Amino acid sequence: MKTLLQSAHVEAAEARLWDALVQWQPQQLHALLSPALFLTDHEGQRQDASPLLAGWNARRIRIAAIERQQTEQLACGAMVLVTGELRIHLDGEHGRQLHTMRLLRVWTRSSTAPGVHLLSMCVLPASPPLH
Repeated sequence: MKTLLQSAHVEAAEARLWDALVQWQPQQLHALLSPALFLTDHEGQRQDASPLLAGWNARRIRIAAIERQQTEQLACGAMVLVTGELRIHLDGEHGRQLHTMRLLRVWTRSSTAPGVHLLSMCVLPASPPLH
């Protein structure tokens, strides 16, 4: 069995992840998430759940669009770290809101379809704008 995780597989999985969130496809989303998925905040504290994902899952908010900027990858054997800026446009009870953040994701190989799983996510503050 091949142990290296190819960046092309991660890029395809990331595209499916963002599409599933925007198109409200929970089954496609959950197929990409590892059963061992864990979330951390910008201080490294483990979170039980993401308020954003919980609101999305309960259909209290809708993700209208996701803009990805400055994405970088670091491959490390069976894992790939992906980091980048995100601008998420949300529709919810308070109207349209824009959330900006830097999101660190850890993808790992999986023996089940689609072959990769999102193992970890860490939400960090967005980088300050350059002047």
